[in-house]
Amino acid sequence: MCRLTTYLLRQIGAVFVFTLVALCLIFVIVNLIENLDDFLDTGTPAAVIAEYYVIFLPEMLKYLAPVATLLACLFGIGRLTQRHEITAMKAAGVGLPQLGAPIFGAAVLLSCAQLLLNGWIVPRATERKLAIERRYLQRSLQSRILFNIAFRDSPSLIVLLHRYEPDEYRAYGVAVEEFTADTYSPRWKRRMEAEEMVWDSATGRWHLFRVLERTYGDTVQTVTIAETTLVLRLTHQTILRLQRTPAEMTLPELRHYIATLSTGGQDVRPLQVNYYSEYALPFAHLIVALLSVPLAAVYRRAGLAAQFGTAAVLAFTYMVLTRISQTLGAVTPFPPPIAGWLTNGVFLIAGGVILWRTRT
Repeated sequence: MCRLTTYLLRQIGAVFVFTLVALCLIFVIVNLIENLDDFLDTGTPAAVIAEYYVIFLPEMLKYLAPVATLLACLFGIGRLTQRHEITAMKAAGVGLPQLGAPIFGAAVLLSCAQLLLNGWIVPRATERKLAIERRYLQRSLQSRILFNIAFRDSPSLIVLLHRYEPDEYRAYGVAVEEFTADTYSPRWKRRMEAEEMVWDSATGRWHLFRVLERTYGDTVQTVTIAETTLVLRLTHQTILRLQRTPAEMTLPELRHYIATLSTGGQDVRPLQVNYYSEYALPFAHLIVALLSVPLAAVYRRAGLAAQFGTAAVLAFTYMVLTRISQTLGAVTPFPPPIAGWLTNGVFLIAGGVILWRTRT
């Protein structure tokens, strides 16, 4: 059985490596043709272009590796089926679940590696990739200055910033609104308006300048203050996290980013669905293995054409269901964790049924 396991993994592994390398080369060539004029127009050094595609590689693997697994299982097992080797193995008493076990085990290992790649390596590579695009391709240009920030510092305290300049640790057009603890009909308790607010990293406090403070009670009391300090949960680092795109964040950073936006009262359902989808996507390796191994193990005269068509149908169906589930999670009360994992669940059930029906 050990020799059989080694033989199967070697056959499928060779197809997987060849397919993945071929897909990455095609992707690089197409992308280079698209961007070459821009690189030449901006005088981008060859070393930077080489670095760009090296750091682009993790993002390519994120999307192309599951496709390579699908094609490797279909073509690898399909080739063995056409040569009647699968039939001989079955005649020797080795059922399809036993044949597929090492492949499924390898798919689980690939899924774990893909999770590490997608959740931690890809964001760091994307951060550097976007930096090159901003400098040399004039793409994704993002000003360092942030506008119109709203942050709920606590259930009864809201901080509003008209403009924030991270390089100077300084905010302009600041309003701090404190409300009463009445859940059903909260009222203003205090409102502070400051022309400027500066972050002090040594003390972890905000310094407010030229402040107009209104206190609301039976009457409204107004006080003008030249300078005061304020301790908030909102920090300079919190605002910097708001500046980055989700694609540049590791999974722990994305979770913290979602929590920050949720605290600020923003709608985070699309981000939550995306967060859970990032955990679900790597396990596409296992899903496609469960589906493709039993399908490829059935002899078909159509050969490679049918296998390629099967791969296209499976990939298209997976993408469509993923998009539908993400939309449901983003715009309906559908729970985001279920929306993120729904497609994997459907395909897992389908793969289990197909494997059971073709187990002999």
